[in-house]
Amino acid sequence: MTVVLLFILLCPTAYSFRRRVCASCKENIIGHENGCKALGALYHVTCFLCSKCKDPLVKKPFYHTDGLVYCEECYLDTLEKCDSCGLHIKERILKAVDKQYHPECFKCTDCSTCLDGVPFTVDTNSNVLCVACYNKKFAYQCAACSKLIVSEDGAETYRIIAMDKDFHVSCYKCMVCDTKFTNEEGAGCYPFEEKLLCHTHFKELSAAQ
Repeated sequence: MTVVLLFILLCPTAYSFRRRVCASCKENIIGHENGCKALGALYHVTCFLCSKCKDPLVKKPFYHTDGLVYCEECYLDTLEKCDSCGLHIKERILKAVDKQYHPECFKCTDCSTCLDGVPFTVDTNSNVLCVACYNKKFAYQCAACSKLIVSEDGAETYRIIAMDKDFHVSCYKCMVCDTKFTNEEGAGCYPFEEKLLCHTHFKELSAAQ
């Protein structure tokens, strides 16, 4: 991890520069007004410059990172920008779906819930969604209980299709006696007038017609 330190450089007192050498150009520093102290070393005021724009850094905030010093503006230019708010990311960066964000800016497209550290998914249009919003938009609805057919505790989701409708596995049962359907002979589903029936109730209701 790169450590970034922020400093504000001030000129020290005159005695610090008697017969001292600049750490940059190796020449003597003559006169306290011409010298400054930074990062444990002495420099000419004209030698202690931003590594990128070369502006003097005396009496200005500067950043020290990877062995280089930057003025504030140039340091910010080295940072990635948040794909949500467009501002520089100065602290922790969150990378997801090939983009970078402030953690607080990584939100569900639909409900704006912060997704830092929580499960999320992406739809076919590359919209980032929390699990709840994704399910509301795309999960199948059970024709028996009217609830969404979604995963519980991360388990794989199963649905049963009958009469061109979707059902929870637990809801796939006779609508009269709640007998669950199986693959055993005579224990399957017998649709009748938009109802799922066991064999017994299918015979009763069809005979009454």
